Amino acid sequence: MAAKKAEYGSGPLFKAAGTVYGVMVGSALLVLANALVVLLPLLLGLIGPVALLGFVLLGPSVVASCYAYSRLAAGEDSGVLHDFVSSYRSNFGQAIVVWVPYMLLLGVIAFNLAVLPGSASPASSGGADPVQLAARIGLVGLAIMVCTAAMNAMLLLSRFTFRIRDIHRLSVYTLGAQRKVSLGNAGILFVAAFVLMMTTAWLILFVAGLVVFLLCLNARPLLKVVEEKFTVPA
Repeated sequence: MAAKKAEYGSGPLFKAAGTVYGVMVGSALLVLANALVVLLPLLLGLIGPVALLGFVLLGPSVVASCYAYSRLAAGEDSGVLHDFVSSYRSNFGQAIVVWVPYMLLLGVIAFNLAVLPGSASPASSGGADPVQLAARIGLVGLAIMVCTAAMNAMLLLSRFTFRIRDIHRLSVYTLGAQRKVSLGNAGILFVAAFVLMMTTAWLILFVAGLVVFLLCLNARPLLKVVEEKFTVPA
């Protein structure tokens, strides 16, 4: 008997193309959902520090991206656009409440980095102050840790329906309980931030979706462990 003919669209090349297309669509949606952040330089000149409130909407959009990308990677998506919009609408309020504490903490860290002596002045003849250098390294390390915990929280919210305080607790718990995932996510965030600093911040418009997609792929073991330990089987 002749072998069955492969179904159209089942090949690895077709699936890879579909994944690339899905990541591109998700990236465009992520940028559009954060138009206020993209236009921040212009808005700061018009309305001042109030424009910084645009970062509040970053939480719901990242949660929606995590949901859409996780389904895309698992082959369970019903279209990245549909999944993104569905998650954005259903998780909007909770995502803001979960995200705001991390956002405020990152704001405090950024402010301290900005006002730290020597931030904009050339190094003195005696070289950089080791205390200031250590403070900067510590603040940057703390910022990466907070970003990793925030990403864990966004991933958890995109997958589970825990209480807000439990999501915050689990986001910190998984930093240590899932060290490989945490180090991987921290590494992805650090490399992305380093590339943006060395090139241009506008590059984020083109790589934002890719960064979130890589974070979702790396975090699959974390979500599996949380599902096994902290959820009741249906």
